[in-house]
Amino acid sequence: MRKVAFFLALALAACTPARDGGHGPHVPTWMAPPTTSTPGGGATVMPESASPITLERMSKFPEPGWQIPRRIELAPDGSRATYLMSEKGDDEMVLWSLSLKTGERSVMLRVSDLAPPPAGGPSRAEELRNERQRKRTKGITDYIWASKAPVLVIPSAGDIFVKKADEAVTQLTTTKEPELDPKPCADGSRIAYVRGRELFVMDVASKKETQLTSGAPEGVTRGQSDFVAQEEFDEPSGFFWSPDCKTIAYLEVDERRVAEVPVMGHRGGAPDLMMQRYPRAGADNPKTSLYLVDVTSKKSRPVSLPSGPYYGRFAFTPDAKWLVFFAVTRDQRKASLVRVEVKDAGSYIPFSLEAPKDNSGAWVEMPDLKMSPVGNFAFFTTERGGYTHVSRVELPSGTQSSVTDGPWEVTGIAGVDEEANVYVVGTKDETLGRNLYRISSSGKMDRLTPEKGVHSVVVSSKKGLVADVHSAGDRPPKALVFGTSAAHEIPIPRDPDFDALAMRTPETITIEAPNLPKLYGQILAPRNLQPGKKHPLLVYVYGGPASQSVLDRWSPRLFWQHLADRGFFVMQIDNRGGSGRGPAFAWPIGGELGKVELEDQLRALDHVLSRYPIDPERVGIYGHSYGGFMAALAMLKAPGRYKAGVAASPVTDWRLYDTGYTERYMKKPAENTAGYEATDLEKLAPNLKGDLLIIHALMDENVHFQHTADLIDALVLAKKHFEMFVFPGERHGYRSPAAREHAAGLTTRFLVRTLGTPVSVH
Repeated sequence: MRKVAFFLALALAACTPARDGGHGPHVPTWMAPPTTSTPGGGATVMPESASPITLERMSKFPEPGWQIPRRIELAPDGSRATYLMSEKGDDEMVLWSLSLKTGERSVMLRVSDLAPPPAGGPSRAEELRNERQRKRTKGITDYIWASKAPVLVIPSAGDIFVKKADEAVTQLTTTKEPELDPKPCADGSRIAYVRGRELFVMDVASKKETQLTSGAPEGVTRGQSDFVAQEEFDEPSGFFWSPDCKTIAYLEVDERRVAEVPVMGHRGGAPDLMMQRYPRAGADNPKTSLYLVDVTSKKSRPVSLPSGPYYGRFAFTPDAKWLVFFAVTRDQRKASLVRVEVKDAGSYIPFSLEAPKDNSGAWVEMPDLKMSPVGNFAFFTTERGGYTHVSRVELPSGTQSSVTDGPWEVTGIAGVDEEANVYVVGTKDETLGRNLYRISSSGKMDRLTPEKGVHSVVVSSKKGLVADVHSAGDRPPKALVFGTSAAHEIPIPRDPDFDALAMRTPETITIEAPNLPKLYGQILAPRNLQPGKKHPLLVYVYGGPASQSVLDRWSPRLFWQHLADRGFFVMQIDNRGGSGRGPAFAWPIGGELGKVELEDQLRALDHVLSRYPIDPERVGIYGHSYGGFMAALAMLKAPGRYKAGVAASPVTDWRLYDTGYTERYMKKPAENTAGYEATDLEKLAPNLKGDLLIIHALMDENVHFQHTADLIDALVLAKKHFEMFVFPGERHGYRSPAAREHAAGLTTRFLVRTLGTPVSVH
């Protein structure tokens, strides 16, 4: 359950602004709450016309300031950077090229250049892959460079296109069934892909196709990762090329013992039923096998796998002699590095990483792993001293050495260059920021990103080239490529309505308490405070593990801005369990999801109630996905603290969610009956006090509609009033602009009606 936008105007967790600082807020006297309540002391909520931000603008893509380059890649020869970006300020992407010699940029490819232009929407298989990867654009949506040749592979509408250097684009496939996950080998001479559950390879020059696997029965796929691997372990692919283009390692996933869940919706005037193989907590997982196939002989050899069932971060050594990856046990308390000798397919475990034995709520994350382009060694992440850090492992021996240490968090390994420098992103200098550091083989660390804020980077193995898109809470994104003699900026168009929207930056706050970790939050005050009166507050919550919402990063937050223009305070807090603060900050949630998260949310609520003119009788809470679970949980476990709640696509019973995510934090249901019972919202339904709106999409394949259906039954049985809205044809993330706008209006109307003076919102 990686965080996903409910509609883009509310997708604040993905890009949240902050003013970094370790001190509590200075509260101006005009923000101090009245010392006593007086009759008629509630501030009046203003009409919709009080905000320049309309519901239509709120749900439009992209948000102000975020017409940025996406999928930046650095060409294998280091001559150019390529990226996806709109020409018109909409969601249709084109492929651009930026010369690193001259700084000139030009359009390389538009979707209209693909001959014939692809017709129709994505297939069901492509749609579901897009959901797992959170893709929401049109036009050219992806491309892949060969690692050692100027060859580009472009998937579009289920077919494969290839472009060599500055030559015209060529279409390679025209099949009825879609080709999935096409990837070129290092020299660009061949492209591998999946079609119809099997693995294929095509020679680019001759367009000759070779089927590498065959005979997969229904329920078995070759070369594709399963739902849990994609959704919970960020492993979107199921096959991997060797650097010499001779071997492909591929996964065979057997889901025949995985129970099917009906996902029933309504699209195009007709019912739409999908039977989804979905492993729920405590139930059977897919059986995963690993093979090495010789692309010339088509002979596959099985690899003996250690106890899984979760495998990821596959990488070959530069000499193609070894394949390495991590295997994580089902209880996710041990991750083992696996080394496979390509010559004989023999496997060996050099070492394992384990969760602390004295902490039953702890777990291990799937480690990050980056292979060096020179020499047989790699870098990986591991917990050390309560934080995530980087170590180096020599291959094949497995000898380890520490690379980073200290009271800060490495949030990712960005890359390794040809001089064996490793590039890491982390919080060393800014708790709420993300900076890039280069660490030499001698251990010298240099910060490469001088600007404060959050940096999203791509690092090339050649020449130490870095592409960087960065922003801060008070500054929209900038994009540049550096590492050569000159840095080149990628222009980001300024939205024509940027100034007219009059967006403000929320204030960053800290919440401290004895024997508890400091919490960071953000609050946006009403644009026009009414003297001596208290205003309503909306708490915006995600709250789930492996996420951090409060960052020093630009976000328009149009939903927040709209409500604040009309008289609301809006706030969000990063509770325990989230990322960016180290495993020690995350582990307290183990065993009972929602318990310490809600404790922290209530602690933050008390903090702002004591410092701002907020009416404690007009507090609402909104969340989507895990945030929907948190919003519903708050309404049911803290009745009376929140007058109104909006729970969008909520988990209501963790026994219905997938194995990989749920068991990481809760163990299997049979091993933790009390924890699952305590988080079952159906059993808490009689506690509802206040107004509750539930929003869910019928075709949600991530958090199934059954969660909401079961909660509805429990609320009806408890004779509780609530409101409900269903999107018949949407999935977990609402895709259509009409659905996003409708959800924005629905949510806004509900909050104004329940927390403020009733005002008609059109």
